[in-house]
Amino acid sequence: MIHYALVDYIFMKLLNYFIDELGNANPKATQSNLYILSGVLVSSSAGEELKIRADQIKFKYWNKTSLVFHSRDIGRRQGEFDILKNDLINKNFTKDLINFLRWGNFQLFGTVVDKNKIPKNWNEKTIYKKTSENIITNFIFALLAQGNCRGRLIVESATSEKDFYYHKAAGHFLANGFRKLGVSYQQVQDALTEVSFVTKKNNDIEEQLADLLAYGLKLKYEQGIKKNLSDYEEKLIKIVDQKLFNMPATTGDKKKKFYSKIESFSKLL
Repeated sequence: MIHYALVDYIFMKLLNYFIDELGNANPKATQSNLYILSGVLVSSSAGEELKIRADQIKFKYWNKTSLVFHSRDIGRRQGEFDILKNDLINKNFTKDLINFLRWGNFQLFGTVVDKNKIPKNWNEKTIYKKTSENIITNFIFALLAQGNCRGRLIVESATSEKDFYYHKAAGHFLANGFRKLGVSYQQVQDALTEVSFVTKKNNDIEEQLADLLAYGLKLKYEQGIKKNLSDYEEKLIKIVDQKLFNMPATTGDKKKKFYSKIESFSKLL
């Protein structure tokens, strides 16, 4: 006798959603006017393949796999990435990294806050609240839209205050669902099954992807503003455009209910 509920569970897709941030949420911080959350959605099986390919690149140039891809250090060619000051090595590494990003099996979400355009009454806590709610909402609706899948929300831990807003946002949806859309809390609980916090020391390649692509989201937002982009930066924008989550052309009307609520590149102004 076949237990169909068990069969459904066994063949249910497991999706991981890794979130990283770029910039400072404090409206008074002058280093950058942008605060960005980058969310990478990848299945457990695809994550294993991504790690293998990333490790191949790391071993090729550094003879080890413990290295962590960090966009700021790559861009500044500092720390362990100072080998990129060699033009030939930089050219070859950039080619390998772009190909890795282009062919990787993952999808991207971005939430951008331009602090020059936000209401005057917004403060740091407002930005944390709105960005965490936005990027988690998009994840939940992506899970509901695809169906037959369960999701793990994985956030790079920063400070207890920042982590609190992710906990609060996820907890709210898990307890209340989306009543205006007729989505019960049970549906959300069936879809979003875990919330956890990690550090870069975990060496998760998905978290490193979120870091790399946060810079790509920044470049996309600044398109037409920032001049003299490097070849790597221009290609990174194309990767972002390619990887942003989108609705398949064959989506049926039932699933469109959820897909229509997803904004893969959100600008909170």
